Amino acid sequence: MFTLVRRSAGDSPLATCYRTRAMTNSSTPTLDGVHNFRELGPYALPGGGHIRPGRIYRAGALERMTETDRVWLSDRLGVRTILDLRHQDEVQFFGSHALVHRVTALSFFPDDQPQEALIAELNGLYGPSPSARRYLHYLTVGGDRIARAFALFANEAAYPVLVHCTAGKDRTGVLIGLIMDALGVARDDIAAEYGLSDASIPQLLAYLEAMGRQLEGSPEEIRQRLATPPERMSGFIDLLHAQYGGAEQFFLTQGVTAETIAAVRRLLTA
Repeated sequence: MFTLVRRSAGDSPLATCYRTRAMTNSSTPTLDGVHNFRELGPYALPGGGHIRPGRIYRAGALERMTETDRVWLSDRLGVRTILDLRHQDEVQFFGSHALVHRVTALSFFPDDQPQEALIAELNGLYGPSPSARRYLHYLTVGGDRIARAFALFANEAAYPVLVHCTAGKDRTGVLIGLIMDALGVARDDIAAEYGLSDASIPQLLAYLEAMGRQLEGSPEEIRQRLATPPERMSGFIDLLHAQYGGAEQFFLTQGVTAETIAAVRRLLTA
């Protein structure tokens, strides 16, 4: 399926080609038991390069992966590291999976606080739905852990890396957005990548129902909360630059070295 994306002023034909290619998702299989799974596409980078293929994959929770899924992830794609961004409460609620031995757990939020309390705090500050400002708040409460997650991408032996949370869109979307911004990817491409998760909402709802997770609200309200409009990620990137000067400066404030950022760029640039 092809999705039309408005071309930004200044976009090169190559950048538009990469965005369209990534949005078709033609090279990434549909996994039977893993929702919102895809490869991070070869988006254009400054200087004429693009994101190196076969390096980063992203997904929702993995507990329902089939044996076919496991073989594809492990043997066909060769995933070496699974970066799990979920809170420990989620891990305990949803259970484990067949590739747990490859997991590096780096929750955005401190595990010594119940997830329910953390969500209640975020809802009190920003309302029950995701927003650009709610995403920016992730950097305040989880900056050091987000920085450690980013630093993992400076280790060549970690690749290929599969990043996931529960839905594969909010925490995963923020980390992927930060990585893309640090690489110099255009804001519209970062927003377009985030928007791809919208197509997986039916599979996400099926997963949550199968796992016994009850969502509050009407079907319309639930659908709205789970949506991934590109303008939300675009707004987050704007706030990121307004408050920190961009992802690179944010990571530097969290103790990530310039050498580590350079290594991430080198390993992810083709």
